[in-house]
Order: sequence, then structure tokens, then C-alpha cells
Amino acid sequence: MRVRVKDQITPGMHSKFNLSRFKAAEKSILNRMKDHWYLTSSGDRSKISASVYDYFLVKPTSFFTEQFNLDREIVCVFSPYEKFEPRTLDAVNHIADTLGNKSRLESICLILISKDDEIEEKVKKFYGNDPDKKIIIPFSYSEIYKSEGNDLYQDKLRRLFYSKDLFAFNSPLKKDLQFFGRSQLVTELIQKHNASEHTSIFGLRKSGKTSVVYAVQRKLDLENKKYISLDCESPSIHGLRWNHLLLKIISAYKKLKNSNLRIDQEKYNGLECATQFKEDFLKIYNSTKLEKVLIVFDEIERITPYTASSEHWKNGNDFILFWQTLRSVYQEHNYLYTYMLVGTNPNSVEKSHFFEHDNPIYASISIHYLPSFTFEQVKEMVNTLGNLMGLYFDAEICVKLKNDCGGHPFLIRQICSFIHKKLNGKRPIVIDKVSYNQAIADYKSTLYEYFDMMLNVLGTWYPDEYELLISLALGDKDTFDFYAQEIPSYVDHLIKFGLIERSQFGEYSLNLESLDEYLKEKNKFKKLVLSDEDKQQEISLRRNRLEKKLREISCNVLKIIHGKKGLEKIFSALPEKRREVLKSHTLESILHPTKSPLFFLELMNLISREWASFSNIFENLDKNRFTIMMNDINGLRVDAHAKEVDKHDFEQIRLHFEKFEKTLDY
Repeated sequence: MRVRVKDQITPGMHSKFNLSRFKAAEKSILNRMKDHWYLTSSGDRSKISASVYDYFLVKPTSFFTEQFNLDREIVCVFSPYEKFEPRTLDAVNHIADTLGNKSRLESICLILISKDDEIEEKVKKFYGNDPDKKIIIPFSYSEIYKSEGNDLYQDKLRRLFYSKDLFAFNSPLKKDLQFFGRSQLVTELIQKHNASEHTSIFGLRKSGKTSVVYAVQRKLDLENKKYISLDCESPSIHGLRWNHLLLKIISAYKKLKNSNLRIDQEKYNGLECATQFKEDFLKIYNSTKLEKVLIVFDEIERITPYTASSEHWKNGNDFILFWQTLRSVYQEHNYLYTYMLVGTNPNSVEKSHFFEHDNPIYASISIHYLPSFTFEQVKEMVNTLGNLMGLYFDAEICVKLKNDCGGHPFLIRQICSFIHKKLNGKRPIVIDKVSYNQAIADYKSTLYEYFDMMLNVLGTWYPDEYELLISLALGDKDTFDFYAQEIPSYVDHLIKFGLIERSQFGEYSLNLESLDEYLKEKNKFKKLVLSDEDKQQEISLRRNRLEKKLREISCNVLKIIHGKKGLEKIFSALPEKRREVLKSHTLESILHPTKSPLFFLELMNLISREWASFSNIFENLDKNRFTIMMNDINGLRVDAHAKEVDKHDFEQIRLHFEKFEKTLDY
């Protein structure tokens, strides 16, 4: 597959390129490069500390555009020093960032040309492989002098681009280089701040909340506007009482504004701190340039009642007093600040009351749930990054990525990263349906781990919504529809978190096909509508799993407590005829996890007889209860019951299995 090139770009030099401003060595380099690139601008000279760097711009020819999807001008920097120093990396990035506001420049990479013949090894050593950084393409003067044809440039670009995993992100995106899909939301958040309106952003873990916050802060930096960022997950924040958190904000504001105001910390020790906070904020505001500040509260649930990390926020009135103060000052002087709340749990802005007090910020903040990526946004992200790595995702694969991941950018990146690592052949390559399906199958266990992490918050803070999600996945339409009608806020949360969607005909479905499979597999023993054959299969499967676990536990316990006499304990629990049959066995073979000759009830008798040794394992069960549960399970074994399984008996057996699975952790 090749990238379509609108206009053919051929090697050469623009008529206004000022070659005369460069020294002889650099002129020689430029004259050789114009045979392979189109030199568009002679740039300028940049002095950073005691060093001087000349930069210029090149336009990739159609050949490079087809091979690497590079179609914008690239910043090229000369480092005319015989020995490369790490500070050069800071210098070239500074030059690129200074020019970076021009949309016609390539944002993903830049070219560094150095007199040091070991430049490539040194860049690799000092620059690392952080995908959040621009790719530096290093060339030495000597290799350009000696180069013939496009081989030098083509080989180096392939080596750098095809080996670098641009999808591999586990941390929030700190630069616009890798930021896709949420630019409109960032613009809206900035506009609301400028209009003195408060905002909030909510989403599940790894949904990109912090990346959006970083993008907002970058845009504020470009506009020379101020912000204060508070990580409420840090003990240095949630460990503070409400009045001392006000003091922390006022201290941060003072530092931000370079104010000389003396803050009387003693006045923040009592209820009068609310008045002092207002007075100090006004004085600092008026002391220098008059400008509004954005106060960002990340992980807001850590200082919200019921979910907070510290007791005074969780069960005390600190939340009420803190927000009463901030809201009161804002209502009187709305030009001072706005606040942005960020988190996974929107109770801070959705609950009208806490502890019989009105929530001061209820219905006063616009709520933004992070939207899933559209098909077009998925296509833009995976092909912008993938094409540089020699990976081409056609429309069909982009649709599958969108459906499998529900437009969740983190999951999409992780799957694409996995595909990149699995493919070792020649590039560029088109990712076809077979390759994609194989990658999804191989990645399944890792994907399920991410689902565990993402849904943990939902299960902890929204257990009813989580159970409703499971009902939908298991096809229990009656239960889902009942709660959707009776308590619509449950469904509203699931939709806003991007987990489910509603069709134009009013039907609900999971937004992520892979999540649908995950929930079905994880909760397969919760499905309500089952045929008798399904019930028998479930009983058999769970009974076999329990039996295997009991064998492992029995072997370990008897070894540890009784040593060589452990085998004697087993024979003592067996009838005489069975002892004779099994007398040649060792402890390990008679309790082998999959090949043990012991029957289910013989295991039960062994554990019951040696209950003193096993009681710590079954700490939530007494001996009598254990025996009853084991007998019930054995009574419904496949070879012991009729074809029809009584509904009550099946429900009871499920409770037994669930108890054992939870107690024995398998």
C-alpha cells in the first residue's frame, strides 16, 4: 500500500533559499541533500547559551512521502561541533518547538546533522526511546558526503521509524505530538474558562482524562494564561484539612503571580480563613497583571464524601466548607478564577446533598464525559502513527478497531502496539483481516487485564450500574429494561462512560465487542436463562475445577503438617477395600491434580476427618457446612441426576460453588 501524493515533489532547492549564509562545510552538505530532498527555506541561526546552530527546512520528495507518510516540511539543524554534547538535544528540540506553531511543519520528527561520526549511537544513548518525544533522525557530515542515491536516507528512516513503537503509551500524553481526537473538547474547556464558567471531566481509568488536562494546560501556556494544578490523589492534598488546602491554593497562586504579598498563615487556622482567603486572593490578583486563573482538581473523588482517601473529607464536613468558600468568593468576584474538576466519579457535582448539607457545587459546573473516538478519529490516529512505522490500517480494520475497543484510544493504541511487536517481516505492510484477528486472539488475556483495571472503579463506586452492565452482556433483557425504565440514571452513567450505546430503535448494546466477550466469560456462571444441558455443563465444569483445587490443597496441607505420615492420613480416611486398591500410590500420585484416583466423596471424607489441619483454609466455613455443601454438589453430578435440573437446586449449587471459589481463590 502507498500513500497517495497529490502533487509530485522532486529534489531541488527553492529559488529563495539563501545558500550563501552557510559556511563551506554546511554548503557542501546542502548541495548534496538537494539531490534527494527539496530544500524550501534557509532558516536562520539560533544561539543557545554559548553554542550556535544553523537550521533550515526541507520538504520530503514524493518518494519519502510514499514510503513514510512524511508530507510536511522537516526542521533540520546543523551541529558544527566535532564532539556531540547531550545539551545539543535540548537545543534542537527548542528550535523545533519555537517553529512548531507553523502547521506546515512535521511534528513527529526532525533531522540533526553533526560533525561527530558517532552521532547516531550518542543520540540513541542520551535521547532514549520515549514515544512522547520527537524522533531525531541523526546524520553525520561524513556519511552525507559519502552517500550515493537515496539509500542512506531510506535505510536510516526505516531503521528509526519501523523499530520505534509510536503506539506504546501507558502514561498520559504530555505533548501535542501524540494527542488525537479531543482537540474540540480542549477548545471548549478553554472557552468556558475564558467565559468564567466552571468545568468538569469524567471518565473511566485510562480513558485519557489527564491527557486532556495536559492539553488544556499546554494551550493556556501558549496563550500566556495561568493555571494551578492539584493532584488530589497525593497525601499532600487529601491529607490537608479544608482550611489548609485553601492556604495551599493561595500560596500556589502567590508563587504563580510572583507576588510579594505576605500571607499570614495563622489566619487560616479557624473559620475566619474563608474571609482571609478572599482578601489574599484579591490582593494577589491586583498586585500584578489582572488575569483569571484556572484551578484544576485532578482525582476529585479523593476529596469527595464517601470516596475520599482521608477521613475528614470522606465522613466530615471539609468538602462542604471548602467548596462553600470557593463558590462564595467566585460568586462575588467571578473574574478571579474558575475551577476544573477531573475524575472517575462525578458524585462531587451530581449529588445534591452530603451529610444533610446542600452540595455547594451541585448543578453549578458543566459536566463533560470523555467521548469515545469516532471512526474518522480512529482512522486518523492509527494511520498517522502506523504509516510512519510501516503499518497501514485500511478502513475495514479501522472499523474493527473502533468496534472491538469502543473507540477507546488507550485500548486501540495497545492493540496496535501489540501488532507492531508481532510483525517482524518486511515493511511497509498492510494489516489484513487475518493478521488483525490473530493479534486480537493473542492479545486477549492482556486486554482482559485492562478491562479488570478499567471496570474496578465502576464495580467499587457504581455496583448497581456494574451489575446492570453484566445483565446486558448476559442477555438478561428483562432485568436491564426494568432498571433502564425505573432508574434511568443507571443507564445514563453507562452511556456517558462509553460502555453502552442506544440504537435509534431504543435497543441497548455494549459499545465494545471485546468487553461483551469479557463480561460473558467472566460472568458465565451468572447467566439466568439456561437449558438443562447448559446447567449440567456448568455443574460439571465447576465441580471438576473444585475437585482439582481440593486435591492440590490436600496434598500441600498433608505434606506441610504431617510430612511422610500424610499418606497414612489418606488411607485412614478410606474403606479397607479402597486401601488395598490404592496401596501402591504415593502422596503425590494419590492427590495428583488431574490423575488422582480418589472419588469426590473420598476427598470430602479426608478433609472432614482431618478438619483441624484444614480449618484455616476454610476459615469462613465450619466442618458441618462444608460437608453439606460437598454432598449437595455430589448429588447433582452429571451421572447422578435426571435430565431435568430443578431450578431451586441449581441456584443453591451455584451459591455453593461461588462460596468455594471465593474461599479458595480459584
